[in-house]
Amino acid sequence: MIVVSATNLRNNLFGFLAKVADGETIAIHRNGENFATVVPPRKDDWRDKIRSQVRCRVPLEEAFASAVISLIVPKFDKGSPP
Repeated sequence: MIVVSATNLRNNLFGFLAKVADGETIAIHRNGENFATVVPPRKDDWRDKIRSQVRCRVPLEEAFASAVISLIVPKFDKGSPP
């Protein structure tokens, strides 16, 4: 972690941004106290992509067909015209 004053960061912003792009973390101090941290963007992990994918174990045609039938059948049971 790189510790830098706010003034030094302002004067050398693009140099510090290049270091962040390379994976460094920068702690920004003002009046001797840490008030901000600049971190590189989080890289996507392949495990996160697997967890976030929706998987359908039933073929979509079958799932939609049963949903449509369940919407239509109650109307005929009540005696209303189609």
